[in-house]
Parts: sequence; C-alpha cells; structure tokens
Amino acid sequence: MTKSAPSPLSLRIVQPSVALRPYISSYYLSEIDSTEPINDLSVPEWGSVRLIYNGGFAVDTGDDSGRFINQPVIQGPASKAVGFTVQRCCMIGIGLLPAGYAKFWDNDVSRIADKSVPLGSIIGMAAEPLFESVVQAATAKEKFSIVDSFFLGMLRNLSSRDASDQVARVHALLNNPVIGDMEQLAEAMGRHPSALARFCKKRFGFPPKLLLRRQRFLRMLDVFQSRPYAEWPDFLDPQYTDQSHMIRDFRYFMGMSPTQYLALPRMVQKSSALHRSQALGGALQGLA
Repeated sequence: MTKSAPSPLSLRIVQPSVALRPYISSYYLSEIDSTEPINDLSVPEWGSVRLIYNGGFAVDTGDDSGRFINQPVIQGPASKAVGFTVQRCCMIGIGLLPAGYAKFWDNDVSRIADKSVPLGSIIGMAAEPLFESVVQAATAKEKFSIVDSFFLGMLRNLSSRDASDQVARVHALLNNPVIGDMEQLAEAMGRHPSALARFCKKRFGFPPKLLLRRQRFLRMLDVFQSRPYAEWPDFLDPQYTDQSHMIRDFRYFMGMSPTQYLALPRMVQKSSALHRSQALGGALQGLA
C-alpha cells in the first residue's frame, strides 16, 4: 500500500492561563512548509497577534490586498473573509477577544478593523524582545509559556478601571441568538442606541448592526461546515427569513456562494477548525 504524503501543515492550539481567558481565546503554533503555494481564506474573526517568522503569507483581499506579511502584526477584527496565499510560514498566534483590546491597549479598535498593523505600533518597544524570545525558544511549550507570561505581566501592571467588563457584556449579548437587532441590544445594555453604536465602533471595530449580522452568519456557518450535506432548513439560523436571505449574507461575508465555498480545498481553514474544536470545543474564533 502506498503511503500518503505527509501534511505540509502542522498546528497546535492551547488555552491561555485562566486569568487571561476573558481576554485571549487561545495560543496557536502554525507551521506550513509546502512544495506548492496554498490558497485559502480565513472567516471573519475577532483578530489576533501574529508573531510570524520563517516565511510569511500574501493577503489576497481586503485593505491589505497584495501585501506580503512576514513580520509581527496585530490583525484587527474582520468583518469579511480574507483570502491568503502561503507556502512556507511559521507563526505563533494569540487570539484576541474584544475585551482583550480594551484591557491591554484601550484604543479605538475601528482603526485596525479589517487590516493588520505592525505589532510595535500598538505595544511599542516591548514588541521586539517578545518576538525575539519566541523565535529563540526551542519548543512549542516554551513559546506558549513566553507569550502567556508576557500577557500575565501586562495584566498585573494594568489598572482595573477600563472598559473590558462592559465590552464583555456586549460580547455575550452579540453571541446570544435571542438578540436579533440593535434595539434589543441597546435595551439589554441600558444604553441609548446612538451611544451603543459609538461604543461598538470603538471597542469592537464595527457598528452593532453589522456585528449582530456577522454573529448570526457565523452561527449559521459553524453548523453549515459541520453538516455540509444537510438540507438548508436544518442549519439555517432562526433569524434568517429564508434561504435567499442566508445566501445574500453568505456572499457578503465570504465573497462567494455556499456551493463555491464548499468546493474549495480549504486546507488551512479545515485544519484550524478541527484543531480548535478538539482543543477548545468550538471551530470558529469569531464565536468565542
């Protein structure tokens, strides 16, 4: 029997320390070494710190279209799928939750939404020693320990007076399938809709209507990916009026139809979803 070729992709995902879990969804080590370029796309997510070394990847869509990323960056929250091409790349990732942006940097997240920026532009001089320490560490366990210690150190030195608790409340409501529109969200938060809109734009990167729409789509996509051959009523989110409504959202967020999406190889995305489900119990970081 002929042995199958080894996979060009290696991925390991772990949880951060308990104290960091309100702010960081996971750490991951991704290593890709392929004989041919791999084309794939990432679904909308909350964003991450990406410590990239030994190669990089080209972004195919979005504001960074055509850019080759081979340095430490912060990837802001994404409202749409982002295509990329990769052949060789090693990367330590730190999945950021909305409360993490508020806790660690307290900046206007809309400035980095749907784009990536150099890590040093956000965390300053600490970026270089963090990156060098991670690259020099010999094992995945050591690399994860370094980033965990870095963020635990930040947490100890930060004031408890920040917006992270309010951000976490809105985050939980966005993930609640019962909350279907901005008015319900504002009422649950006890805020005027216009004040809530300003808050969401600053803390999540996008207006609340788009955030609710995105979360509805991701809930549907999560089921859709796990049951691609089911009849559409079986995976349609209750907030969709019909199949056409869902397909319009699919095209908006993914840039293609569900049929086109399922026909793609999605090597990196499928591996990420599988490993994330096994390690964390959920396939999509955008639903964390």
